Amino acid sequence: MVVPPTFSDLGKVAKDVFNKGFSIGSNKLSVKTKTSAGISLSPTFEMKNDGLVASFETSGSPAEGFTLKEKWTSENVTKTNLIVEDKIAKGLKLDLEVVVNAASGKKGAVAKTAYKTDCFNGTFDANLDLAGPTLNATAVGEYSGVQGGAEVAFDTEKSKLTKNTLAIGYTQNDFSFVGFVKDLSLFEGLVHHKVNADTEIAASLNWNNQTNGCSFNFGAKHILDSATALRMKINDSGKTTLSVTHKVKPWLEATFSNQVNAKTLNGLAHGISLEASL
Repeated sequence: MVVPPTFSDLGKVAKDVFNKGFSIGSNKLSVKTKTSAGISLSPTFEMKNDGLVASFETSGSPAEGFTLKEKWTSENVTKTNLIVEDKIAKGLKLDLEVVVNAASGKKGAVAKTAYKTDCFNGTFDANLDLAGPTLNATAVGEYSGVQGGAEVAFDTEKSKLTKNTLAIGYTQNDFSFVGFVKDLSLFEGLVHHKVNADTEIAASLNWNNQTNGCSFNFGAKHILDSATALRMKINDSGKTTLSVTHKVKPWLEATFSNQVNAKTLNGLAHGISLEASL
């Protein structure tokens, strides 16, 4: 059975080349551990913009097919997810997410559904706003490596379509491509090529037909050895980011990143990320 990715995961292999393994502008420490009862615990501390942001996330399965997740941040915001999967029907996932901001007293909830089967993957979400929920639906189909998908969002309070995105892609062996058309005005293309077992490259192109603005990004990842990975990305403005990830210990991974404007050789920024899996 070939199950296509969700709409948000279309082009994920290319997006990961640009987004994973970089820590510019922050110094971060994250710890992941799991108890003998199968409960995952993950505290995170991040220094960003001269401030400390911390969070603590835990998840566990009280019964087969049920997952409970809880996340609490230093801003006194809690997020709780109750997930039921493959209980009502095989491939069907239900997720009730409740967010409470104790500082402001603001509360919110979102009901999420997802269904996946051979050649199809779809989602339907609705925020539980009494004034008028916003509905968000996605669908992705795949056949012989060709993927097609759509995402729409509708604000029932304003009776207005707030999101309209179409996508088409192709995946085969070491190559993948996906193109997006957003609100009939923004065009985005993502290309990924796995050159060999150790090296992969990706490129993205964005064009807005209303402003004629165009942007380009190129990224690469190379596995130097069993403990070290090198990453690089550059965009059309010359902003260049280099990163190295090294497994210091089997349970500790460190990432060091530096960024500079290649056109002016200034604007230097850096970041350090430590991730421990205990």
